Amino acid sequence: MPNIKEIAKAAGVSTSTVSRVLNNNQLISPETREHVIKIIRKHNYVPNAMARGLSTQKANTVALLVNIEDRESFDNIFFHKVMFGIENVLYKNELSLIISNLQAHGDGKNRLTKMIQGKQIQGIILPSFILTPELIKMLKTMKFPFVALGEPENTAASFDWVDINNAQGGQQAVQHLIESGYRRIAFLNGSAREVFNQNRLAGYRSMLAQKGMPADEALIADCGASKDSAYVAMSRLLNLPSPPDAVICVNNVISMGAMKAIAEKNLKIPGEIGIISFDNFPIAELVEPKLTTVDIDVFEMGAEAAKLLLRLMENPNAHHQVSLISTSIQSRESTKK
Repeated sequence: MPNIKEIAKAAGVSTSTVSRVLNNNQLISPETREHVIKIIRKHNYVPNAMARGLSTQKANTVALLVNIEDRESFDNIFFHKVMFGIENVLYKNELSLIISNLQAHGDGKNRLTKMIQGKQIQGIILPSFILTPELIKMLKTMKFPFVALGEPENTAASFDWVDINNAQGGQQAVQHLIESGYRRIAFLNGSAREVFNQNRLAGYRSMLAQKGMPADEALIADCGASKDSAYVAMSRLLNLPSPPDAVICVNNVISMGAMKAIAEKNLKIPGEIGIISFDNFPIAELVEPKLTTVDIDVFEMGAEAAKLLLRLMENPNAHHQVSLISTSIQSRESTKK
């Protein structure tokens, strides 16, 4: 593989001229540019991205920060889809993605500071739940571009973030069930501490109110994150004097527990009870009956996060921006009453 000096010699120009051609410098004449490009193609020359980054004092790399101590989030299939969305946009903009561990304990922040000061990265994307006030202050003081994945607890925070429009998803689920003929709609929530779960529940409440059907608090249950807890909660709801005729589950794991409880009651889905779940995992089409879902496009969430970051990298003084990715209903057998 030839180096830039050998390309310059073959073209009869200086190395700085070759560098200007590679960087699309407008000071180079069209004739010189065409001549140098022909030599580059003839010798199959590929510029060293790291060297170019050092010469321009600008890295060609973006970091996705994770906390590998949080295995549940790191192992989640959504993480990989988000990462694919980020990489898809960065690749088209000739940027590379690295994953860096920002541990809750240890020297994670010190290593991050060194990466920034050493110009090893140009920007950061990170989950909002590891974005502490301390870290926000540090990044803002350094005037370093960053974008959060997921709505922060403090929505007044002045930084860019992107999330799924979870409230919209809750509204769509209720509307779909009402249009399908169901009236007494339960809601099986995950952890009430999670912002996205709070928003899904808020959407459920708001759509019921719009339809003149205020939420019955007896039909709302927090299930944590396990199939077993969802089974217990759904069994309790089905034993109420006035049980639900439909249920919304905040994820596919909870929906599996709910379906187990429904089966044990010998209730038919969708004839006697309808069920709809967030998360359009492949399992939704493998269960019987096939599961209607609120589809959340986490690939697009990752892509949008990358676009927001590129915007900040180009203009560090840009006003902060938030983006919500729309949801949609994937209608299947479980709600066709």
